[in-house]
Amino acid sequence: MTEDKKIVEVTATNDGGKQVPVGIMNTKQALSLPQEMDISVSHPDREAGADEFIGRDELRLLTEPWTEPVGFRFPAPISEDSADRLVEAKAAARNVLEEIIASGNEAGWATREMVVALIEAANSLNDAASADPDPADDPDVSDAVQEQIGHEEQFD
Repeated sequence: MTEDKKIVEVTATNDGGKQVPVGIMNTKQALSLPQEMDISVSHPDREAGADEFIGRDELRLLTEPWTEPVGFRFPAPISEDSADRLVEAKAAARNVLEEIIASGNEAGWATREMVVALIEAANSLNDAASADPDPADDPDVSDAVQEQIGHEEQFD
């Protein structure tokens, strides 16, 4: 995510350690809050109300403009057999990861930094895929509203 106009819910930790709602704002506004404020924000790439909060540093990493997709291409599978496809996928993944790490090394990142970052990114993508295995199949927002009508939703 590189756009800074996504909307997030912001909370701050008060002196008693309790999370207090601050408001709803875009990610750029949330990042511009004073550094002295201990804030948490709803994850900008998750569904509203998911109650998944992240810190300022993770939000900054998600919204930094220098975070651009890397141009490596993953090869298409050759086999139809699922066991063979897994072997192919692992080999292809290793080749692509080696290229990514080499590119990161050239840019000044240590190999260990790259490996840890790739593992954390893969875990995050796995969590997202578990939560919504096929986002392309999600209904349009207008369809979701129509599906709620008559099902005792809050705004019937």
